[in-house]
Amino acid sequence: MGGANVTNSAVKSPSTVARRLLFMALTLAAPAILLMAALVAVQFSEGQRRFATQLTAMTRALSLATDRQIGQGQSILQGLSVSPALAQGDIETFEQQAREAVKGRDAWIVLMSQHRQLLNTRIPDGQPLPATNLPDSDWADMSSGRTTVSDLIPRPGGLGPIVGFDLPVLVNGKLYVLGYIQSPEAFHALMAAQGFPSTWTASIVDRNGALVARSRDQEAMMGKHASPDMREAMSRAAEGVVYTHTLDGIETLSAFSRSQKSRWTFIVGVPRDELYRAVLGSLWPALAGAALLVALGVTAALAFARPISRDVRGLVGEAEALAAGRPLEPAASHLQEIAEVRGSLRAAADILRARDEEARRAAERQQLMINELNHRVKNTLVVVQSLARHSLRSGGDWGLSQFNERIFALASAHDLLTRRNWEGADLGELLAEALQPYASQVKLEGPPVPLSPNAAVALTMIFHELGTNASKYGALSTDAGRVTVSWSLGAGALLTIEWRERGGPRVTPPATSGFGSRLIAASLRGDLAGSATFDYAPEGLTCVLSIIAPARGAA
Repeated sequence: MGGANVTNSAVKSPSTVARRLLFMALTLAAPAILLMAALVAVQFSEGQRRFATQLTAMTRALSLATDRQIGQGQSILQGLSVSPALAQGDIETFEQQAREAVKGRDAWIVLMSQHRQLLNTRIPDGQPLPATNLPDSDWADMSSGRTTVSDLIPRPGGLGPIVGFDLPVLVNGKLYVLGYIQSPEAFHALMAAQGFPSTWTASIVDRNGALVARSRDQEAMMGKHASPDMREAMSRAAEGVVYTHTLDGIETLSAFSRSQKSRWTFIVGVPRDELYRAVLGSLWPALAGAALLVALGVTAALAFARPISRDVRGLVGEAEALAAGRPLEPAASHLQEIAEVRGSLRAAADILRARDEEARRAAERQQLMINELNHRVKNTLVVVQSLARHSLRSGGDWGLSQFNERIFALASAHDLLTRRNWEGADLGELLAEALQPYASQVKLEGPPVPLSPNAAVALTMIFHELGTNASKYGALSTDAGRVTVSWSLGAGALLTIEWRERGGPRVTPPATSGFGSRLIAASLRGDLAGSATFDYAPEGLTCVLSIIAPARGAA
């Protein structure tokens, strides 16, 4: 089988990924899809622009129609304001003129001062006129000398709101205001005459953003303010198109225009779902053609992907075998690139095997060197012990025993450093090993602190001395005694170690300094450049060591 594969491979060269991807790209007709997508995007944008233009035109038309209606009312006021009867104070004659001017209109004329009405054509003859108590600011605005258009004016007592146009006049030399009053229903009828689609929403809002008229739900919505996002857009510009929502929650594309004459704003909005249906409706043929091309491309891609997937899965298996250290079996490739990757994997496997073999030999050499070093250090300690035995022979067994214990502590420190390849040791680990004989009575507390080899040996000897002294005279000489060793690392790598004994025999300060105290002092000065303080309190010894922590790698 292997020979047949090799022969077939030699006769027919494998295809390349580039050729297949090129053929796939041609099959998918990528340029046509991109062109179609661009066309859809342009048409969608153009459709929205057309709607925006149409909405803006409608708001302008509504503004012009409203301005014409307001202008008619202002013209009536202008005509009545020059009446001789009004100027002479002939209110009866002027009332007949006023009633004739608004005959057939949904409007009425009011002549008033700041505190009372002189004329109201809405009230039949003979009935009393209502009192008028206008604030000074309103009266000053109404009598300012120009025809003004009011905002929506609410009325008490269940009466509906009104809109007024005001013109100051002189009656017998005294200032009055002549008003043309209309119900908002007049403006609602004006919107109905514009022929807006029933699903669209047209609104007229006053200068305060309150609804004067609305094409739908006029009574329920009158007086309410436009949505916050619409009011924000109106505050920024006199005309524009925004995505917003109506007061009844319908999301819309809305256009607005502000009248320069009345300062009212006119809004027309189309529901967004209706907008999208209208715009996308013309794009369905293009979208269907794009979907068909994508479907053909997916089918072709699946057909071409199968042999590539088989080869890639084969590479995954070979990579797993490479990671596990298993040999890679020969395999045929349908693509030239896959064949090249397989060749690279085999070359990598050979390199990794060579590196593993070299690493194994290096580890063996290193272990041999470590064992040799350990053996030599222990031999040196045996020689030192032998010399000490001869040197201290005159000191008796007790002196020899003390020296032996110190030598064993030193050997323990060397063992710990050997296990760490003489790169240093952690303070907590060092204390645990040095005080292992008293582990049940000793508590260790502190963060990890790396130490250099010299510092580790010196601290081992110091705590050996402290432990030996505590086991003979201090807290470790009784079962109830306890020793706490805590340490902390402060600023500037200042290491503070506290040895605290409690629960042992009553402590008294020593009369003389023994060898152990001298050894501790010498180690601190010579090897650690530190200091120690001893507190021989009756309840137990407290020893505080202060040194600059020598990090691993330091001499």
